[in-house]
Amino acid sequence: MNTWIRWVAAGGALLAGGAQALQVSSFSPQGEVAQVRQVVARFDAAAVRFGDPQAPAPFTVQCSDADAAKGTGRWTGEREWVFDFARDLPPGVRCTATARSGFKSASGAELSGAKSYQFNSGGPFVQRILPGTYQSIDEEQVFVLQLNGAATQDSLRSHAWCALDGVGERVPVRLVEGAQRGDILKALGLDKRAAQAPLQYATLACNRRLTSGTRMQLVFGKGVATPSGVANTVEKRFAFQVREPFAVEFQCERENAQAACLPIRPMVLSFNAPVSRKVAAGIRLKSSYETLLPRFEGEGKGTAAQPGDTLVNAVRFGVPLAESTSFTVELPADFRDAAGRAPRNAASFPLKVATGGMPPLAKFAAAPFGIVERFA
Repeated sequence: MNTWIRWVAAGGALLAGGAQALQVSSFSPQGEVAQVRQVVARFDAAAVRFGDPQAPAPFTVQCSDADAAKGTGRWTGEREWVFDFARDLPPGVRCTATARSGFKSASGAELSGAKSYQFNSGGPFVQRILPGTYQSIDEEQVFVLQLNGAATQDSLRSHAWCALDGVGERVPVRLVEGAQRGDILKALGLDKRAAQAPLQYATLACNRRLTSGTRMQLVFGKGVATPSGVANTVEKRFAFQVREPFAVEFQCERENAQAACLPIRPMVLSFNAPVSRKVAAGIRLKSSYETLLPRFEGEGKGTAAQPGDTLVNAVRFGVPLAESTSFTVELPADFRDAAGRAPRNAASFPLKVATGGMPPLAKFAAAPFGIVERFA
């Protein structure tokens, strides 16, 4: 009997101890976190009866920015409580989650352990960069950085830079401002949002012209800070390929590498960058007795270079061409691509080309013919 009483007493003590041992098994976020939208607290035992609409919140959440701290708390299970912020915390916000005094589980267990948890959203970071890193960029490219919050212009000048292949030092950035900034943001459809939060959209360029065909990195370094002084502590690099120099390439079909062009196939002049159709229309193919105008193929999909104009990637001179004839391909004066670049191989023009004789089979085009095998 005494043994049975001792077991009952011990069991009662364990139950009583268990009723006082509700603890937080995990809490996130803590410390510095770049992107915060939700607080999650998990407990080591059932804290509420799941589905109880009257279940109290175990924590209160307060932030240095009262507007940023707006949100709602909810129980997602009997052991998990979640607080959802109305929007991502902007940079430079410090928050504290404080345990509610007297909070108990449905079974009467008191919440023990840490009384509060702290976290902050750190300094500014890049949410989006334009153009994307998969795109080739201009030699004088302007980059648009959409940040998660405001960043001071002075900290951007000091802690963002360009790393160029073949250049052993940091190249500073310059901030693009005024009408040029307005035009760029408007073209990207970001002008209205940037007007509401101007320091959240940075427009900048390398402080020297980039070299065609090379690689570079735009570096968003440590130290870019919010107006309140909270600085970014993580360096981020964005790698880009600078587009190749503008070039014009002549192509024609030949019977072999040493032969002249086939007169029954078109001559093609292709561009590795778009050219205004109006400009390309000035290209000529000339012989001693005729001048041929170009035909257009491979036009851009309605991309306007000028009002009523389009961009093209090639021109061709249609067939049939005079056989065994010398021609000269002439570019118009001041021939440039849509970005205003002259061809790197401009010295190759006027370009001398020639057609050969008609292929044997082409001479039978107008009459029936056949081939008879003599020793069939």
